[in-house]
Amino acid sequence: MKIYNIEMPPDFTFPDLDSDTRAAIDALHAAMLRDKAEADALVERRRAEGYVIPTHEETIGRMRCDNRPLRPPALNVAALRELPPRMQAIFAYLYRHDITY
Repeated sequence: MKIYNIEMPPDFTFPDLDSDTRAAIDALHAAMLRDKAEADALVERRRAEGYVIPTHEETIGRMRCDNRPLRPPALNVAALRELPPRMQAIFAYLYRHDITY
């Protein structure tokens, strides 16, 4: 198993997550996507009305102190092992698209 192309120890596995928690996470994710779509639509309406609103890239560019490329994601296996089993399962579900077997 790999997470972010980082090989996990063979003895490390994630426990299964119950369906109620999966449904709650999926509902939260759907609400976050709706909120982002509404916010993006509002920004576009304001821009059409003549407001000057910087793009996301312009805003981030002002906040960063340097222009070095961002470092690749890192993973602390020891910290993952210390999490309670339910939190490990939630982590695995949230990052399921980044885990390869």
